[in-house]
Amino acid sequence: MDFSILNQSPVLDGHTVAASLKDTVDLAIRADSLGYRRYFVAEHHNDENLAGTAPEIMISHLLAHTEQMHIGSGGVMLQHYNPFKVAEQFQLMQHLGSGRVDLGVGKAPGGLPLSTQALQHGLREEAVSFDRKFKDLKRFLSQEPPEGWDGLKTSPDTSHPPDLFLLGSSPSSARFAAEEGAHFIYAHFITNNERLLEESIRAFREYNGRGRFVVALSVLVTDDPHTQEKIISRNRIFKLTFEDGRVLRVGSEDKADELLSTTSGQVDVEIIEPHIVAGTAAEVLSTLDEMASKTGIDELMFHLPTHDAALRHETVQALAPVHTIHAAQKSNTL
Repeated sequence: MDFSILNQSPVLDGHTVAASLKDTVDLAIRADSLGYRRYFVAEHHNDENLAGTAPEIMISHLLAHTEQMHIGSGGVMLQHYNPFKVAEQFQLMQHLGSGRVDLGVGKAPGGLPLSTQALQHGLREEAVSFDRKFKDLKRFLSQEPPEGWDGLKTSPDTSHPPDLFLLGSSPSSARFAAEEGAHFIYAHFITNNERLLEESIRAFREYNGRGRFVVALSVLVTDDPHTQEKIISRNRIFKLTFEDGRVLRVGSEDKADELLSTTSGQVDVEIIEPHIVAGTAAEVLSTLDEMASKTGIDELMFHLPTHDAALRHETVQALAPVHTIHAAQKSNTL
C-alpha cells in the first residue's frame, strides 16, 4: 500500500502567508526524500486560514523542487474553468515534470458563494454540468475531443497524458469515476462516515473501476490528549443543506453563521465531528494497516489537520514509507 500527502497549504501558526507557502514546498521536499508516492495541493478561495488558491502554479513550483513523487492537484475546482484550458495546463506540466503530474478534480466550489460569483463573473457560456465538464476534460486528455472539436490537441506531443483523479465523498461519485475510467479519491476527512466509505468502495469496484481507489484521511502523530482535543475542536465540519438541495461544508461556526445571515429560507445545519487517526507512530500505523486490510484499498493520502508546522513535519517523518517498508522487511526476516 502506498502513502501520499494532501497539503491544503494552511496559514500556519506564527507564519505569514509567504512563509506558509514556503513550508508547503519544504514539506514536499521532505516527503519526496522519504518515499511518499504523491503530493497533492488544494484549491480554496477567500479563506483566511488557507493560502493555496492556484494548484496549477504550486504544482509547477513543486516539480522544480522534487525528483521522485508525483505532484498533483487535490483538486482543481472544475466548475469554475474551461476543461480544454485545464487539460492544456496539465499536459504542459506533465512535459515539464517528466511524467510526474496528476490531475485531481473536485466538484465543490472551493469557497463560499462570494468567491464563486467572482470566479464565474462575466462568463458568457451557458451553465454546463460538472459531469459534462469532467467527460470533456477526460476526452481532451485522451486526445479524443468531444463532438464538434475534432482536430483540437492539448499539445504537439500527447502520448503521455497526466493521470485523472476524481475527488468525492459518495458512492455516486465513486461510480461516476469508475464509469469514466478515472481514479477516485474518497474524502474521508470531510465525511467521517464508514458506511459511505464502504459503499463507495463497492460502487467503484462494481462499476468496472480499474483505477486506484485512494482514501484521504486525517492523521497526526501525537499522543498528547490536550493537543488531540484542540485539533478536533478546530476541525469540526459544518454541513449546510439548503432548500434547493445545495450542500455546502464549511470549517468554522463563524463561516456557517455568515452564510446563514445572508440566506433566506430553511437551512439544515449538521455538525460533523472529525475523525483523526492520532497517537504514537506505531498506533497510527496499526490503525491504518487494519483499515487497509478491511477495505483492500490501494493507497492512503494523509491530510494533516493542524496549523502547527513542527507537528506536520514530525507526522510526515514518523509515518514515512521508507521507515514502514524497512520495518516490514525486517519483520519478514525474523
